[in-house]
Amino acid sequence: MFSLVLALLVAQTPAVAGETEAKGLVVMVSRNEGLTPIEAVTLADRLSKALQNARVPVTMDPVEAITRLGEQRSPEGCQGKPECFAQLGRDLGMAAVVTIDSSKVFDDLPMRITLLETREGRVLFKRSYTVSALRPSELDTAFQSASQEIKTAVVGLPGLEDPTDVPRATNLSPSSVSGGNVLTQFGPVPVVATRVGAGVAGAAALAFLVHGLVQFSQLQKERAPGVSAWTYREAQALRSSANNRFTLSGIFAGVSGALLVTSFVLPTEPAPAKP
Repeated sequence: MFSLVLALLVAQTPAVAGETEAKGLVVMVSRNEGLTPIEAVTLADRLSKALQNARVPVTMDPVEAITRLGEQRSPEGCQGKPECFAQLGRDLGMAAVVTIDSSKVFDDLPMRITLLETREGRVLFKRSYTVSALRPSELDTAFQSASQEIKTAVVGLPGLEDPTDVPRATNLSPSSVSGGNVLTQFGPVPVVATRVGAGVAGAAALAFLVHGLVQFSQLQKERAPGVSAWTYREAQALRSSANNRFTLSGIFAGVSGALLVTSFVLPTEPAPAKP
């Protein structure tokens, strides 16, 4: 009787996470110098979509991976070590991990994309690309090329043999998640909205600049030759107001430039699928 009860208990005990079969892959950001958090996660999301379009079995989106790992186990903390990424992949139940090492140098985006399997930590694919941050089409071309090569590299890899048997990620865009890492609190920003914001900030910068110049020119008014039209206190207040407007103009100009540059690396809406 005791043996029967023990057998039933063993049969009903869930499998340990480490014993479950690893399937699919996930994209992680290994380094991002000169990029904002939303730009880095957008690059990872865009690569995930390119891999999925190439029928590579992506089973988890980058933001979900970051959320599950937690703030104390950020992929950036691996410092590019393959064995560290392999361990993170095993903890997430992934058969492979694709890492993207990216940076921004003026208008260029140097990137290194690496594929490694998680069982032994072997690097199966590594390729470097440099694209223009001002030309999203170059980024898409690089990701499509990498996706095709990764698709070839995963052939025969345990857990990735047949993409049709592996569930695909249901959400491959940064989504709003309560709490957790700051990267999970941003949603994808539409390109049009970002560029409109850049235009509004630019207009505000111009308006503050014009008002500041007007006030500064008023300081030159004279009541008589060599006699200012303002008292010392009035002149100080007018000069201070003009300087404040110049400062605000510079701030809005910086915001406008940042939004404009960001709009060129944000994902665009995909073209509708042909029937």
